[in-house]
Amino acid sequence: MDIKVIKRIEKTSNPSLRRGITQSIMNVQGIDYEVIVDSLKGKLPSLPVVMNELMTVISDHDAALYALQDLLKMDHSIYAQLLKVANTHEHRKGREKRITTMDEAVNTLGLEKVKRVALNTTILSLYKGEELPADFSLESLWMHSVGVALASSTLAEHLHTNLVDQAYTCGLLHDIGKVAKCKFDQMRYCEEVTSANENNLDTHQWEIAGKHVRHDILGSFLARTWGISPMVETVTKWHHEEDRSKRHDIEDANIQKLVDIVYLANGTIHRLEFGNSGHRRVKEPSKLILRRLRLEKEEFSEFEEKLRNSLEEEEENLALFATG
Repeated sequence: MDIKVIKRIEKTSNPSLRRGITQSIMNVQGIDYEVIVDSLKGKLPSLPVVMNELMTVISDHDAALYALQDLLKMDHSIYAQLLKVANTHEHRKGREKRITTMDEAVNTLGLEKVKRVALNTTILSLYKGEELPADFSLESLWMHSVGVALASSTLAEHLHTNLVDQAYTCGLLHDIGKVAKCKFDQMRYCEEVTSANENNLDTHQWEIAGKHVRHDILGSFLARTWGISPMVETVTKWHHEEDRSKRHDIEDANIQKLVDIVYLANGTIHRLEFGNSGHRRVKEPSKLILRRLRLEKEEFSEFEEKLRNSLEEEEENLALFATG
């Protein structure tokens, strides 16, 4: 990797020239992702300040509810979204008086719902502002990510693990590398998405075939740059790898299980066509992972059908975010 070429990207304002320089980097093997991320500071989306604190509070099962409430009051967009969701017909249950305070919203929605609305709102801000070709947008990618988050947490609960909150967070952030690629070079990213679909490949397969920057690896470096937990960084890196023996840097059994969960959840959301991650190619559930998690195929099919109903309810709630 030629550092001088990387530095030229930082100094280049001409979009066409920048794409040309970028292509020379993105299409070589042995890409130094750390150098790329470091060179793109100021060009990649930044993590909202509240995000790390929010994830810390959410992952601490002993954290008092008031600590979460105090944190959420610091972010106007989260506060507003919580009130909006709490005032839907589903949650007001015939109550005439509108909900106007954080305490009322938390009591109405419950702690788990509050956590997820807060995370979804915070992450949505990273997906705004890019106009992409028809049938695909960063907001539809966000919707896919929320679907994977819900599927991951539901599967973690189904498996009777203590990883429900972690699974939701990892599912929500698993494709953050795609956002980074789009924010850096929108035209080139759109070309990759189009080519993947024309060749009936998913975007990850196309990245490997074309020796492009891989969103899973870039996402993991981005998570590290943001200072997100190593758990999220690792799951993001390996969420396309079903073979545990190839996940060479994972020693923690819980993280291995989280990767398995997010892998299955990602495939499920593609099959259920919830949101759009950039391609419409679907695959059958991994027999290897189903066997490892001791899930029968019939049991998993029933799980997917129940999840479909949950997603229909979630879709109504997500529509509120689009108007926020």
